[in-house]
Amino acid sequence: MSIVKMKRLRLFALSSDREELLRKLQHLGCVEIDEPTDKLADPDWAGVARVDDTALASAKEAQSEVSAALAALKKYAPVKTPLLARRREVTEQQLFDDAVRASAQEAARALVAAEKRISALYAEQSKLKNQKASLAPWLDLDVPLETAFARDVTVIFGTISVNTSYEEMEGALAALTDLAALTRAGRDRELQYLLFLCHDSVAEEALELLKGYGFSRAALRGWTGTARENDQRLDVELARTARELEQVKAGVAEYDSRRADLVLYQERLVQEVAREEAKGRLLATQATFFLEGWVPVPEEGALAELLGQYTCAWETAVPDREEYPQVPVKLKSNTLTEPLTVITEMYSLPAYDGVDPNPLMMPFYVFFFGFMFADFAYGIILAAICAVIQFSTRPKGGFGYLVRLMLMCGIASAVIGFFTGGFFSDFLSRFTGMLGLATPQIPFLTSGPVLDVINEPMTALVFTLAVGLVQIVVGMAVKFYMLCRDGQVWDAIWDIGTWWVIFVGIGLYALDMAGVASIGIVNGIPVVLVVGCVMLLAQARTAKGLGKVTAVIGAVYNGVTGYFGDILSYSRLMVMMLASTVIGQVFNILAAMPGGGLPPVLGVPIFFVIFLVGHAFNFGLNIIGTYVHTSRLQYLEFFKQFYKEGGRPFRPLNINTTNVDIIKEEK
Repeated sequence: MSIVKMKRLRLFALSSDREELLRKLQHLGCVEIDEPTDKLADPDWAGVARVDDTALASAKEAQSEVSAALAALKKYAPVKTPLLARRREVTEQQLFDDAVRASAQEAARALVAAEKRISALYAEQSKLKNQKASLAPWLDLDVPLETAFARDVTVIFGTISVNTSYEEMEGALAALTDLAALTRAGRDRELQYLLFLCHDSVAEEALELLKGYGFSRAALRGWTGTARENDQRLDVELARTARELEQVKAGVAEYDSRRADLVLYQERLVQEVAREEAKGRLLATQATFFLEGWVPVPEEGALAELLGQYTCAWETAVPDREEYPQVPVKLKSNTLTEPLTVITEMYSLPAYDGVDPNPLMMPFYVFFFGFMFADFAYGIILAAICAVIQFSTRPKGGFGYLVRLMLMCGIASAVIGFFTGGFFSDFLSRFTGMLGLATPQIPFLTSGPVLDVINEPMTALVFTLAVGLVQIVVGMAVKFYMLCRDGQVWDAIWDIGTWWVIFVGIGLYALDMAGVASIGIVNGIPVVLVVGCVMLLAQARTAKGLGKVTAVIGAVYNGVTGYFGDILSYSRLMVMMLASTVIGQVFNILAAMPGGGLPPVLGVPIFFVIFLVGHAFNFGLNIIGTYVHTSRLQYLEFFKQFYKEGGRPFRPLNINTTNVDIIKEEK
């Protein structure tokens, strides 16, 4: 139940050793470096300053460059990766190989340059296509586009709306003067394109007339020659850019063989950025630097061995209670309890002086999930899917925890489903009944299940409430331990022990009412229960005056509505199990109905189509519901008994990769 103990680390070392020491600390992966905020405001530390962050900016720039290079490769030279591909394994020496770095850096720069050229070519293509579109209406006009005037003649290229009558405008112009002419060059969905020729002597009056019809000048500046000549020139330019674009893309594809080096270089830069960020939290003078942080007690020996190789002064100290809110939290986990971290972190890490909930929660969480999801076939499928993902891809982080947790829950579902008679609900009896065959008798699965939730729901309900009581009592026991650990023994006895006595008294009284035993019953009075009720008076031990009465009343009310309400909440275990079973039965009935009156050659395929669709829906729906309700029971019913949240995660300087797995080497 313990959380890994931490010690405050303070270190002074030579600036000449800083880079090498940080690399060794990253390899060791057990030191979290803190921000020295309190030191910067202390006059005694006025002679030190933060380390220059120029290297951090350079590392981030290189990281951005290689990410862009990989994005270009993915875009122009895509590769198909298996859905469940395993990550590449490399050593730290390979990860930090300078030859790989130099090769990947050169490739990244070339790819980024190629991507920029591709973008420029696409922009040029877009510009050329827009120019062709602007020339399209003028292609049939055999007039140089740069013509603005001839001798004593005004020449204007213009447009009018498609809704304007060209014939009417042309007639009005002819009525005004016979020294002007209009030629319609073309039209599109919005505009009509016109060439206006007019003798200078009547140009002003003619233009005024045309403006009344919405005539406006066309934007044809910068062109020389006819529209057709310019269109042909643009076609040549488009062909050239298309050829160059294909060449540049082909050049990008040639770097596909360097993809692995680029990925390795990207992972290396992630480590360098982390190291430079940690370096930015150091304080330094010209000769020395100061590091402050945290180290787990079990790792202190390895750290001491490393620091013994350098000229430095360092110390570790157990944090004071006042420092607990700042102490990072690392959970002491094993193979079985570590996957529960994904559930704990969604709620909140425990405080440093709290209790690791994973070992306490693990058996309950797995059992509750298995009980609600109880089906032998469903459990086997869930466990198989998770096992394939786990052993094929070895997922990391929260997803990796979730996969391993669902693997355990799938096994629990299969085991509990076998003993409660669930195999795709009642698939065997429905299918054999449809074929007119006798149902095979399989112990527990088809005959004599240990718990039949359909026919004995009350038995299942009582069982789930009893299991819920066990988990709540475990939570209370942890709280009892925490109070005793902190020297509050009497508080533990009066606040927790009192309710244990009451629970025992209620249990003995229930046994007496059922005629099983009369232990603790004197003249019909449950003595243990009475003792527990008397102990409730201790709830008023810190109150004064009438507050003693209200304290007792409040304790009774909160206890009854709290503890017994929490116990009743565990009825959802039976409800979810019943819902899953009934929904599965409904789909089995629906599958058997159309196939019952048909020959097996037709009935069996129809049965399995409906069966597969229905049970896929039931499987997915119940995974979500079971996961949510199982987590809820931990958060609201279990954690409230003892949990002290508010811890911050321990984030050491270490080698943390995403796309490759590191084979640790001793140095």
